[in-house]
Amino acid sequence: MEGVVSREIEVKVSASETWKAYGSLLLAQIGVDAFPDKYSGFKSCKVMATLEPSSKSFSPGVEGPPWYKEEFLVVDDVKRVKVGKFIEGGVLEQGFKSYVVTLEAIEKEEDECIMGKHRLCIV
Repeated sequence: MEGVVSREIEVKVSASETWKAYGSLLLAQIGVDAFPDKYSGFKSCKVMATLEPSSKSFSPGVEGPPWYKEEFLVVDDVKRVKVGKFIEGGVLEQGFKSYVVTLEAIEKEEDECIMGKHRLCIV
């Protein structure tokens, strides 16, 4: 079975400014800092020049698998698109065969953008 879940969020910041966090590993660190009750850690392992697997750990008591590792397949700073694929843990431990997340920053106006998040899930 295959499915796609998409969500778009309007952000009151330019796409280029938003991409500084979303296009890098900064977003993961922001999540750990902002939600210490949900995330207990974040680690990056550089394998190639710009594509680096990362793993996120969840705090005890958070529902679901305690951690996951994802590999970034695409990080395109010109198109502002980032594609990550879960390679260990997380939803893969719950029976998913594949879980791919695509993030994109779409310019709306000078100081506004739309952040798109699309998840392709295969069970």
